[in-house]
Amino acid sequence: MPPFFRAALFLAGFALAATPATAGDIAISQAVLNSADGGKVTFKNLSLKDCNLTEAEATSLFTGALSREDAGALLGRMTASEVRIPETVIEAANGDHFTVKDIVAETIAQGGAQSLAIASADGVLPDDAGDSTLHLDALRVEHVSMPGLAAALATTDPGVAAFRFSHLVWQGGGISAVDKATPAGAPGGNRIVLHVGLSTIDQNFTPDGAPLDGSASFTGISLKLPPQSRGGATLAAFGYPELDADFKMAGAYDPARKIYALQTYTIDIQKIGRVGLSGQLSGLDVSAFRGERAVREKAVLASSLDWAQIDVSNAGLFDKIVAAVSLSQGKTPGAVKGEWRAIVAQAPLLFSGAQAVAVVAQELEHFIIDPKTLTLRIKGKDGPLKVSEFAHIADPTAFLNKLDVSGSSAAPGAAETAPGSRL
Repeated sequence: MPPFFRAALFLAGFALAATPATAGDIAISQAVLNSADGGKVTFKNLSLKDCNLTEAEATSLFTGALSREDAGALLGRMTASEVRIPETVIEAANGDHFTVKDIVAETIAQGGAQSLAIASADGVLPDDAGDSTLHLDALRVEHVSMPGLAAALATTDPGVAAFRFSHLVWQGGGISAVDKATPAGAPGGNRIVLHVGLSTIDQNFTPDGAPLDGSASFTGISLKLPPQSRGGATLAAFGYPELDADFKMAGAYDPARKIYALQTYTIDIQKIGRVGLSGQLSGLDVSAFRGERAVREKAVLASSLDWAQIDVSNAGLFDKIVAAVSLSQGKTPGAVKGEWRAIVAQAPLLFSGAQAVAVVAQELEHFIIDPKTLTLRIKGKDGPLKVSEFAHIADPTAFLNKLDVSGSSAAPGAAETAPGSRL
């Protein structure tokens, strides 16, 4: 994990925690926390309102003066109406430098807060080829809780802690990095620029922390590659000076029935296409969402896949690929598609004629003929499939014969003209 994000999680924990059943205001002009790897975090002009900690206790948290066990105990009893840190400077041992403006946490108790906000963050990651820069716009998180944080600090096991919130709004941000394979003087420059626009996350939990439902949306995602780079030149040849996309995800969990439904997991890239996934797991214990990693993995492997579906929509990329291949090989688009269909038709023979592969091949052939939409739905022939079966496939053909695959289909006798249809 990049140093900035490790630091961000660290700041979240301490901003929520460093707040003090006598209430008083505390002001700390500066506190410096040194890390074992040679980096440091400098907190400037901290103010804590209605704290139940003494100034010495609050300062000890921001300077790392306490043992993990003592820090965990202190975290468990902290309260405050507000913690405000106008400026935080993060300096990594490798030279990375970040400045976070206006961290504000409100109504803090038991390692949680009513809200946590950051006005902005800027960073510089030095490199001989050229510094990378990062900028994050305003971020606000509501109904924040970090159960298990104190225990994690005391036991040094981060898997014990959980970071939960009900609503997150991020105004976006971006990063600019040098493409070392492209000369600095190349026309159009040699920087890779990634930007993300307005993003939101919403979640609901039961009182004991079990997830109920959640959704996420990241809009205005854009990626620009140097025009003279290999990737940039390839995209430009297909008519894409940059890539623009949106991402959405939504799912719901029923703790009583132990069913998780992935309603959508979709990326939509403008003028290229859309890929969406959905599905359902049954027999999924709530431990899959909390606790140590080994426990979570065990719960997932013990669950069953009821069904899974992939939806693909073409918005122009497929046609551009066909045109490019036709031009390079001196063939008509129809001839290129014919060759691809012939290759796809041979796929079932590689798996002893498995019906699942035959269905996929048929649907791919229809898509090649009329590239609009493609839908494939998978489930077990004899009922739900254990997730563990997907993790350990000794005999691919035998496994494929357990699958029931269906999808969009063209009408008999009209394969050359009928468009695909969704389930």
